[in-house]
Amino acid sequence: MKVLCGKEELLKGSQLVQTVVAPRSTLPVLSNFLFETEGSMIKLSSTDLEVGVSCYIKGEIVKEGSITIPAKRFSDIIKELPEDSSIEIRSDDTNQISIKCGKSRFSLMGLPKTDYPILPDFPKEKVLKMPKDVLKTMLRRTAFSVSNDESRYILNGTYLNVSDGLVKLVATDGRRLAFISRDITDKKINLAVVIPSKAINEIQRILSLDEGKGEVKIGVTENQIAFQAGDVMLTSRLIEGTFPNYEQVIPKKNEAHIKLSSKEALSAVKQMALLALDKSSSIKFLFGRGTLKVSASAQGLGEGEVEMNTDYNGENLEIAFNPSFLMDILKNVDDEQVYFELSNALTPALITPVKDKSYMCVVMPMRI
Repeated sequence: MKVLCGKEELLKGSQLVQTVVAPRSTLPVLSNFLFETEGSMIKLSSTDLEVGVSCYIKGEIVKEGSITIPAKRFSDIIKELPEDSSIEIRSDDTNQISIKCGKSRFSLMGLPKTDYPILPDFPKEKVLKMPKDVLKTMLRRTAFSVSNDESRYILNGTYLNVSDGLVKLVATDGRRLAFISRDITDKKINLAVVIPSKAINEIQRILSLDEGKGEVKIGVTENQIAFQAGDVMLTSRLIEGTFPNYEQVIPKKNEAHIKLSSKEALSAVKQMALLALDKSSSIKFLFGRGTLKVSASAQGLGEGEVEMNTDYNGENLEIAFNPSFLMDILKNVDDEQVYFELSNALTPALITPVKDKSYMCVVMPMRI
């Protein structure tokens, strides 16, 4: 194999696939990525056997072929080569890889393509099409609620449900829940799957690298999901099992509906979080007529309080929250105002943007 390629293209491609590479795998080949020619393009692929990423980059194909290349070493080399340079990459029958750029020469040992796992093709049935920016927003607004507790494996991913022309994403760790829905034009497609958090993080990263409009294709099989965004494809195993009935967690009736400035509330929570020293610490919300006092105290450290104006007219209501949970929600609300819907200090709070009823977050209170 022999190809010529620009530094920018090579760096973009290698960085796209590198994050999936398993740095310390029992299979040495998984520390590599697959570099191969396909028609007039160069294809780069990587997998850790759970998640796989592939992309196409431009280059001049002098001689067709394929090889697997040590991912981190290759990326580090390309990064240090001169800007706007042409790089020659070739491999021979002994799996030796030669990298040439101007007066720089490198040699790496690769492994043959036959040693590398085969990545699945994009599914042809059950294909959902969505605008990139819509999917990007939906993922950002839910991914922070995914559980990291491996004993509750079904919660280690985001639930994707599509039916009746509506796409829903749900994530929960048992103490908080994020839900968002959006309309789609295809009312025939129906699916319900749980996508692992690693795949969610990877597709978010891929979408963040491409600021263009366009669409994302999402294909699903019995145990796999694939995302196709332009020349980049991500595949992942699905989490097996039944996602909990999230609808019963969302409060249907709350006595208090309080409108707050998203920016002010986030600022107040951030300030009081400075006194919340560990994960078990809480901050208090005291709602009074026309006011909200957000406070926190830490033994041996001190205390603090921020006061805000509200439209609340009920009796005094005190409730405590994990500040990290509130910050995650308020950082991802794009509206200027949010509703806090509450009943008492022991029941879940519902937080929704004033102008977007299709996005809601549920937060369990902490004991005062």
